[in-house]
Amino acid sequence: MSSDNETSHQDNSSLIIHGDIAAKINFACQQSSFAFLRDLRIENSDVESSIDDLQVILRSSPAFLKEKSWRIDRIAPGEIVTLKNRDIELDGGFLLNLVESVQGTAMFTVEAGGRVICEQSRPVELLAYNEWGGIGYMPELLAAFSMPNDPAADSLLNETVKVLRKAGKPEGIDGYKSGSRARVWELASAIYTAIANLGIGYTIPPASFEQNGQKIRLPGQVFENRVATCLDMTMLFASVFEQAGLNPIIVLPHGHALIGVWLQPEELSTIVIDEAETLRKRVQLKELLVIETTYATQHPALPLSKAIEAAVDIIAPENDQTFNAAVDIRRARAHRIKPLALKIDRQTGAGGPEDSPVVEQTMEESPELPDFTGEIEEEQQDETPAGRLERWQRKLLDLSTRNSLLSHKSSKSSLRFI
Repeated sequence: MSSDNETSHQDNSSLIIHGDIAAKINFACQQSSFAFLRDLRIENSDVESSIDDLQVILRSSPAFLKEKSWRIDRIAPGEIVTLKNRDIELDGGFLLNLVESVQGTAMFTVEAGGRVICEQSRPVELLAYNEWGGIGYMPELLAAFSMPNDPAADSLLNETVKVLRKAGKPEGIDGYKSGSRARVWELASAIYTAIANLGIGYTIPPASFEQNGQKIRLPGQVFENRVATCLDMTMLFASVFEQAGLNPIIVLPHGHALIGVWLQPEELSTIVIDEAETLRKRVQLKELLVIETTYATQHPALPLSKAIEAAVDIIAPENDQTFNAAVDIRRARAHRIKPLALKIDRQTGAGGPEDSPVVEQTMEESPELPDFTGEIEEEQQDETPAGRLERWQRKLLDLSTRNSLLSHKSSKSSLRFI
């Protein structure tokens, strides 16, 4: 994750400010308690004289954060003092009302006896309310743009019920309660069909959006205006899947975005992963679906099975060098990354499916899939000491790719001993 990490001092002062701040922030940062100030240290580079009674102040222009100050009684010669309390209060109202990104400034000032003895300014890009900063700055905050509470998600689930009814399937949007991967596949197929029947048009995203970020059309905007980039479509799918009680994943290969959905109630071990191999293993185990969402924008839309085949090809081993990341929504929620608050109330029925006549699609039947395995079976087991011992033994003898000791693959986050 990139940030602005610099040191600075004035010629007439022996003090040096070492600060590490986020280079980009948006409204989602304020909602999710995103760490704006990651590190702050004050160094006395004078090896002979100490400095007493200092006040360190952080201000901003425009006022996107609440002024924060720290007091330091004394810095000994050559000492570096680390300031521990780095919780910064961002102005949610200011960030909520940004419709375009603007350049801001964070200013550190060190005063002694009411006199400024050292100061430093840093640029900060203040993003629009609906703008994501990209993998390089805030990959995990992409989860904030999955908005299950947007009225468009409920409208699409209403259409999903109609698709299920027409196909002669149970109409309940019951998430993982069925205990059946085949039922989850059916729900994913019905949701895909409902979205395909909107007749959404595809628009090309900005270059390198996955690295640098882009404005995201929120679910209600896509539902009403019927135009979307691959990332807009992916976040629309994520919002509807999440509202249906399913666990989505955002997959970000180079220059593109795909949606994934777990076929049983699982999640990744971290919010963000940077290797496609983890996804491929879960797809091979029939625990995860990955879907090319732009296939739902073609006219007529291609069936779900084709969208799945295309997505699997995109994350194939030969494309590993261009794979960027995947973001697990459920894991992000566990880390308090909340959906964006709804900014406006949308009109009921605005832009409904009947407004754009398209070729109506019918959902595909689920392939043969096993029922839930792993943790779901464990929940049904006897919780006596003997039952727990049996469960632990089975975990130790697990020869599938769920056993991280057997399926470990060297990554940027692992340390290799020679």
